[in-house]
Amino acid sequence: MANKTKKSDKVIREMLEELAQGKSLRAVLSPQNKDPERPCWETFRTWMKKDIELRKDYETAKADSMEFVMSEASELLVNSLAESRLQEKTDLGKTHLIKSFVDMSKWKAERIQPKYYAKKDSLSLLGDDSSPLVIKWDK
Repeated sequence: MANKTKKSDKVIREMLEELAQGKSLRAVLSPQNKDPERPCWETFRTWMKKDIELRKDYETAKADSMEFVMSEASELLVNSLAESRLQEKTDLGKTHLIKSFVDMSKWKAERIQPKYYAKKDSLSLLGDDSSPLVIKWDK
């Protein structure tokens, strides 16, 4: 059941800023955040259903977070490569974790910011009922 948190512009701005900095939605909501002024998931979802502007701000914050997350993945790769060059052996477990982190970052970016990060191969079908079907690959 949704908690009775009152909607506060200050709290919403703080939450959206944290989301734009790459934090997960679960991390910014109550009870994980342990802030009684923060809404629970059900309350926040209800607010977004009723407030189109809040929904747009949320989507913008999530899109902005992709730059942050992708730069974090890039930084992790650069630091790990520099560290591995100094060592005789590379830890295979750490290598797999880094690969998983980068893969997850790419997956999220492709879905949240497809305009910038999605794979560009697509199939377009052009034509109408009276003309022949034209298939064109976009690149």
